[in-house]
Amino acid sequence: MLINNTLLLRKIFPKVREYYRENEEILDQQSIEVMESKTGIETIRFTTSDEKALMVHSLYDPMREAERIITSHKDSIQENTHVFFYGIGMGYHIEKFQELYPNHTFSLYEPIPEIFQSMASHRSLNQLITDNTKQLYIDTHLKNNTDYLGEFLSSNQAIHLIVLPSYENIAKNKLQLFHENVKSAITNRRSKLHTDASFQKLWVMNSLVNFKEVLHTPNMVKDIECNNFQGKPALIVSAGPSLAEDIEYIRHIKENNLAYIFSVGSAINSLVSYDILPDAVCTYDPGKLNHKVFEKMVAHGINDIPMLFGSSVGYETLEKYKGPKVHFITTQDRASTYFLKDELKVEEDLIIDSPSIAVMTFQILNKLGASPIIFAGQNLGYLYDRLYSEGIEYDHIQSTMEKEQIEKALTTEDVHGNMIKTSHGFNSMRTSIEEFAKAYNGTYINTTKGGAKINGVPFQPIEEVLKNVFTESLKKDEEWWNQQNKYDQSSIAVQKDFLGKSIQKFHVTLSDFNELLRNIEKYTKLKNNQGIQNGLVKFDTLYNKLNENDYYRHFLSFYIRVHVEIMAGEIRRLNQEKDVVRKGQEIVKLLSRFLKHCKEGTKELEEIIHNTL
Repeated sequence: MLINNTLLLRKIFPKVREYYRENEEILDQQSIEVMESKTGIETIRFTTSDEKALMVHSLYDPMREAERIITSHKDSIQENTHVFFYGIGMGYHIEKFQELYPNHTFSLYEPIPEIFQSMASHRSLNQLITDNTKQLYIDTHLKNNTDYLGEFLSSNQAIHLIVLPSYENIAKNKLQLFHENVKSAITNRRSKLHTDASFQKLWVMNSLVNFKEVLHTPNMVKDIECNNFQGKPALIVSAGPSLAEDIEYIRHIKENNLAYIFSVGSAINSLVSYDILPDAVCTYDPGKLNHKVFEKMVAHGINDIPMLFGSSVGYETLEKYKGPKVHFITTQDRASTYFLKDELKVEEDLIIDSPSIAVMTFQILNKLGASPIIFAGQNLGYLYDRLYSEGIEYDHIQSTMEKEQIEKALTTEDVHGNMIKTSHGFNSMRTSIEEFAKAYNGTYINTTKGGAKINGVPFQPIEEVLKNVFTESLKKDEEWWNQQNKYDQSSIAVQKDFLGKSIQKFHVTLSDFNELLRNIEKYTKLKNNQGIQNGLVKFDTLYNKLNENDYYRHFLSFYIRVHVEIMAGEIRRLNQEKDVVRKGQEIVKLLSRFLKHCKEGTKELEEIIHNTL
């Protein structure tokens, strides 16, 4: 590697330099041949593991080829597009990109470290690495390096991928894995953003409204006697379409007290239809229509089943159900975690927000020591073209699947080794169960015929479970839920007072931001670099002050969390911007939008706090 390149990497991308310093001698340079093209500039011939000799660039005219590559992407490169190059080679296409798009940022990824090593031994990296180069990633061969996913997970810019065409053959398997990783990362990010956008306000509002219920009900993992559940079988009954097939077995389990039965989500409607009452109904959905799940139960006058509720559940659910209640505190609950912070141990007492109530209940039963924990109706896929079991019908949700939806659905392996249709949501639930099963390492059984295979939760038909597991009747405390919580509420009044003062300080900080915005805007128009720079320093100070404010940190930032995440991502991007005037212009636009969301959000949130606290 040329000495200037070594110095450049050490200064800008020290991890890359460190990798080559430690591994330079052991990289397989036998597969690389640097040679002259017909036009006299250097190109590379790469020999694959199966002895195929492939050209990285044209053997005739690499520069003309580079121009064709970049020109073919012109319709996808807009004003603010960030470009991600997969495959660096000798870098000719990257040079051409910089020539045509001098103001665009880009990142570089080389899946074959030997190629980068050869290029850096023949060409100066100054031609490729400029102020607009945001990242340089090198596959190390040592592990499945996914550092590059950070860009796709956190950037708010449009990212356009340019693959050096020869790498579709040279690094075929690596490129396929790259595409799969990026697709999965983007899908997960979109799903998270969609979830956050849908529920960000509801999580905060519900936790504030429900706080009075939390203070007047027992905590499932803190106040309920573990001896009731320790070492005893617990059945989590979900609303999957296979539930109807097992309903008589569940009736037998109930009538003979063979296990604790926890109904999760909509399963209660099937159970009520078949006149089977569980030991608890579990709910956590923050949506405004969640209370409809329990309409059938309420209509039948059933009000003696304990409702195990997540503290950020839709508050209408708790208002409409008049029976006994037991709570668990979710990681989305802002009120309880703020006012009871000295009473709660994060790892022991909080239940991690998850893709379904079945996963939340699974966490709780593991904490209580129930064993084995058994799933029924947990299809996590489509069966008989149904989303829910028979006996479950809603006006606002379809229980059956349309043919088009089925055809477009994903596939996964079922418990019998067949492939079944599923969805991103169901897949997320399955992987979440698998992660908790691995973490808790208990004894688990999945009785769901035709359901998705869940690693760590082996399949066993419910008929066999009845013979081998449910061998004796349990001695149940019929009122296991009838306990008082042990929260020390003496400091809540002090916390409320402190929150009120934090809201006042927040408004002062907002005023300071507004004044700063006017100053940066003025200096940007005058192209006064020093004035802009002073404003940016003040911005950092104020932004840190905002993030230390109790009201903003614990409540408002969660109420407008999508905008907060966008703000943080844009600040990370602008920290790499070298042009002070451009940075000032971008900060003005960014801060204007952010302050608007803060003002709108706090107007709503302060009214909720006033009405509930």
